[in-house]
Amino acid sequence: MMCKVLIFGCISVAMLMTTAYGASLSSAKRKPLQTLIKDLEILENIKNIHLELYTPTETQECTQQTLQCYLGEVVTLKKETEDDTEIKEEFVTAIQNIEKNLKSLTGLNHTGSECKICEANNKKKFPDFLHELTNFVRYLQK
Repeated sequence: MMCKVLIFGCISVAMLMTTAYGASLSSAKRKPLQTLIKDLEILENIKNIHLELYTPTETQECTQQTLQCYLGEVVTLKKETEDDTEIKEEFVTAIQNIEKNLKSLTGLNHTGSECKICEANNKKKFPDFLHELTNFVRYLQK
């Protein structure tokens, strides 16, 4: 009887820790994160994007909504830059890769019940948006 209580207690603690800190990512989820970081670093060299994009602030509590928001804003960025002849092909490809890899991550399930919609976040200039997105991806890597 005592063993069952002890085992149940250990399982409960493990479940609580997984909920609090998130389950570790599989290698299939880690690869897109590594690729995202590389593509985001490429975008740091863009100087002529003057967009303001919604930038989530509740990243740890609302992972799923944050991913969806960033994905939507990357789609907006892609649309704005696809036909811009001043944007190098390397940057367009990096944006397309970022979109693809964000889509592959949308299955993560750290969803908070008090998360706000994307449009409720402040808009930030592209360099600030890029910095926040990079920080979020690095947070997901941990």
